[in-house]
Amino acid sequence: MAAAALDLSYADADAKASAAGNTTNQFVAFTCGERHFAIDIMAVREIRSWSPITVLPDRPFAAKGVLDIRGRIVEVYDLPAMLGISPDFGDAQTSQVILVVSLLAQDVGLVVDSVSDIIFAQGDDLRPVPAGNAQQANGAVSALVKNEERLIGILNLGALFPGEAGSDL
Repeated sequence: MAAAALDLSYADADAKASAAGNTTNQFVAFTCGERHFAIDIMAVREIRSWSPITVLPDRPFAAKGVLDIRGRIVEVYDLPAMLGISPDFGDAQTSQVILVVSLLAQDVGLVVDSVSDIIFAQGDDLRPVPAGNAQQANGAVSALVKNEERLIGILNLGALFPGEAGSDL
């Protein structure tokens, strides 16, 4: 989905929510493999089509390289690998998208397969993640929201980037 279409959808739904006097949580929805996730829209700075990255040695887990985005160097991470979905990342993933998200100290790029929608959820639409065993409980998914006929995991950037993201992201 094009960024312009996302902006239009966001503005229309935001106006409807304001007119109704409702508090709405807004999320950018995307896919990693066949799984559906979302990130708080306030953390998303930009949605970029795929561009080649510069690979650097000795980087953190799942860091695949860097991009120059309007004069700022942004580290790019393979989000499926961080979530345990895909162990590998190709160099020419032209169909993928890079979500640029804002952490406390920096912006980072997250490689995802596609951005699908903006989700508008009332507070009671958010559901807790079921408790799993201690090995599964890393907190990467902070809540679930039903969208159409599927549940979408809301990612917790603070759990994915400890010490780098605000607790409300």
